Amino acid sequence: MKKQIIYITAILGWSLLGSCSKFLEEKSQSEVIPKTTVDYRELLMGSGYYPRTEPAAFLYFMDDDVEFNSTYDNGSAVGSSTAKTSFPIFTWQPYFVDFNGLGDPVAQDPASTGYYSYYTWIKGCNAVLDNIDNAIGTQAERDRVKGEALAVRAFYYWRLAEMYGEPYNVNPSSLAVPLKLNSGIDEQYMKRATVQEVYDVVLRDLKEAVRLMDPLPVVRMDFHINQPAIHILLSRIYLFMNNWAASKEEANKAFEMGSRLWDMTALTAAYVHNYSNPEVEWMYGGGTQPDQSTYIPSSSLLSLFHPDDARRKWGFGSSGPGANYLLVTKLSTGVELVQNIRTSEATLNRAEANVMLNQLPEAMNDLNALRRYRITNYVDENITDKAQLLQAIHDERRKEFCFELFRWFDLRRNGMPSISHVYKADPGGPDLTYVLKERDPMYTLPFPNILIIRNPAMEQNPSAKSGERPGN
Repeated sequence: MKKQIIYITAILGWSLLGSCSKFLEEKSQSEVIPKTTVDYRELLMGSGYYPRTEPAAFLYFMDDDVEFNSTYDNGSAVGSSTAKTSFPIFTWQPYFVDFNGLGDPVAQDPASTGYYSYYTWIKGCNAVLDNIDNAIGTQAERDRVKGEALAVRAFYYWRLAEMYGEPYNVNPSSLAVPLKLNSGIDEQYMKRATVQEVYDVVLRDLKEAVRLMDPLPVVRMDFHINQPAIHILLSRIYLFMNNWAASKEEANKAFEMGSRLWDMTALTAAYVHNYSNPEVEWMYGGGTQPDQSTYIPSSSLLSLFHPDDARRKWGFGSSGPGANYLLVTKLSTGVELVQNIRTSEATLNRAEANVMLNQLPEAMNDLNALRRYRITNYVDENITDKAQLLQAIHDERRKEFCFELFRWFDLRRNGMPSISHVYKADPGGPDLTYVLKERDPMYTLPFPNILIIRNPAMEQNPSAKSGERPGN
């Protein structure tokens, strides 16, 4: 039986949610102090890496890629419990954060919050990072484990900053989340760091991960983050910072390490973005589409696809009266992790960066290359207007990564536009339109109240006080 590695110091509480003895309490059936690099690799995989869950899956309901399916099964979705439990998220009600996405209140249970989940995994990474340098093993083994822990922790902090802080390219001095970078005990309540401070840590960790791991062989298909994935993630971070040159440079490094695009035009059946897709460099996390009947892909999203686009043909299925389209293939959960970092992101990051660097022909080369691998009999285009080309790349990104927790964050960094959602509360009632205004406070999520109660040093976001959002 495989032993369970429990780092004793890591099971002690943090002050992020209150007193140091209460935060993230755990009870272990066995307490084995890790000693070797193999032990720490197991600890990282079991306590630091994403499990088969996604605490931010609720973002599925908040962007413009989803709409309410009032005609599903002859209207049975209207007034259903499924519709009602997701209604607060779909209509951007500030109180939705005090429910767990299933309609159950979390007022007395901080462990039900996504915030808690991310910090649980950060805690696992910190436990590894505090002691891996003294582990028994080769230097290469220590470097790989340490590099992975740094990269994965950076990813979690970036996600948290994008959920609870304002966009970096809008207000980097705004407050984000507390930074806990070791497994020691803090006697004081922890305050929120700024977006800039979180991004600084994210970049520092990713750069150190690159320094440690780039000299090592690239390993693929083992569910551990690898070097190309780290460079693609760095490319993403720089893109969100509007650092176009650095974003392009990191995307190039992924290709230099063997990342390549997958020709999807030969597909004849539904596909899943798992390791059978040669573009995938790292798989992680659980499902990001919690509903496939009452909340469905929006008509505005579906209208963007070319009729011969393999992503449209084989990434969506049709079901129910009126052939309402349901996303049923590329995010099929089964027994596998379903999120991923893949080469198409490096391609689109580089394309967008090139547009902003006024290198339009290079941007067009990447856009055409991706489309040739997605659309049967595609004929290359030549968009010479900068604004039009940038919009085309944004649209391509929307199609490529729909329902993969990209769209909400892209909307934030690209101006926080107004969004409308139509909802029907009762079968005989009217259609009600709910509006997320341009630069709406809800583009920065409020914290669940239990977190503020447990940690008085944390300041709540203004979105928590925005009031109930009416429908018209």
